[in-house]
Amino acid sequence: MPPISPKIPPKSSPKDPTEPRDAGSGLAGAALAAFVIAVIIVGVRYWGSRGEPGPGPVDAGDAGDAAVVEEKPLPPRCTAVSAEPFVIGEPQAAKAPKVPDAGEGDEEEEFDELAPFAVELGRGTTFEGGFAVGALRDGEGGSVAMVATLGLDGRGGKLVRLGRSRGDFDAPTVSGYKGSVLAAMLEPNAGGRSIRLARVSGEQVTWGPELSEGRDESLAVDLAASGAGAVVVWDDVSKDGKQTMVMLAPFDPETMKAKGEPRPVSPPKQDAETPRLAARPGGLWLAYVVVGTAKKPKDEDTGLVGEAIAPRWIEVVPLDEHGAAVALPRAVTPKDGHALAFDMEPSEDGGMVVTYRDDDTPSGSSGGRVMSVSVRLSGIGEARLLTEEPSSAGVPDLMPGWLAVSSLSGATRIGTMTARGELVGELRPEPVLGNGEVLAATRAALLVARPAGKAMKLSVMQCVPDEPGAADAGLEGGTPPP
Repeated sequence: MPPISPKIPPKSSPKDPTEPRDAGSGLAGAALAAFVIAVIIVGVRYWGSRGEPGPGPVDAGDAGDAAVVEEKPLPPRCTAVSAEPFVIGEPQAAKAPKVPDAGEGDEEEEFDELAPFAVELGRGTTFEGGFAVGALRDGEGGSVAMVATLGLDGRGGKLVRLGRSRGDFDAPTVSGYKGSVLAAMLEPNAGGRSIRLARVSGEQVTWGPELSEGRDESLAVDLAASGAGAVVVWDDVSKDGKQTMVMLAPFDPETMKAKGEPRPVSPPKQDAETPRLAARPGGLWLAYVVVGTAKKPKDEDTGLVGEAIAPRWIEVVPLDEHGAAVALPRAVTPKDGHALAFDMEPSEDGGMVVTYRDDDTPSGSSGGRVMSVSVRLSGIGEARLLTEEPSSAGVPDLMPGWLAVSSLSGATRIGTMTARGELVGELRPEPVLGNGEVLAATRAALLVARPAGKAMKLSVMQCVPDEPGAADAGLEGGTPPP
């Protein structure tokens, strides 16, 4: 800011330029000028300390040591690919209330975003034909299980019926296999429930083996293919009901025939649950959560015993194409940690990245730290903290090149991920994404779901990944936003 000039012009000039001025008046004028300058400077500093603009410019040396950083909004990374979403179900449109004295055409059609018995969607996947996701919707006196497919351009949406879903089960789990989609569907049977396998090619459904699952409370199931083989995994309880374990069954994705009997793959003396699969060159990655022994904390002052919180960690096992282990299980997160939920995604170098939410607070809470760790056959990388906040919830969704984190309120945030589990830039919302749920992704496109009454809308968004330093580029001075 330009300096304030200390020169104050005299109120009047002497008639004769050669006539000397009165010394007393000169001293009085100088004192008055110094007083005025002091008042202005004090006023500027006072208003500056209140975060409001001062009455005038001040010298740069009087502005204090704090640097002023001008924030620039970062440009959007995502745009909608198609104008019309693919709708599953029947959206219930409601008319907005008419504004008094409003003219014709002022009414807008809007959807009731939260409605009972809405369409339920499972995890999404990609295949050679685009995106796919398992779905449940009302029909036939209950629920109907389906597989929905959508092109990478957001067009050509199809619904393929698998059958009536009898019981309170989740939507089918899906996985891509060449130009087809593999699906696992839960059904009740005499022994508890079963897993029915199917391959969806276009609108044709080829059914595979039916596997007994037992009566445990967990509905976790996953399947994946690699090369000429495929496996399905789930968690179950031992015959005496005292231990949980991960079960595996191999099958042929071409003929949809079983290739062996179901068998436990988790260590016999551990409680293992929530298995997940990811493809790798020459085989698969299997990951699951191990639950340790819970210890109830006791307050030394009051003697009250709190809720028992068991340690939870994630173990990983490399498998071949037919589901046989090629190495011993290995913990990839601390055994004294609390990995509540996790996701995994294969990387281009043959390894994979695991993201998980770690939190040791009582059940029913939200938040915690979202961490990532890279896994290779040769070893495990160091865990990285991606974000830590009190309002995040659920599973951190990891997809090729992207991470999505939902919150209890507000928009879903996404960030670019490297092959080693590093977050490029920051997690931030996208205007076109809003609070939609990201179901699946390629490196350039995201499949997003939004509720619309009793229906769900699927749309595809084209997204440009952040480059290293993208967050700093939006600010002068290179200071990241708070």
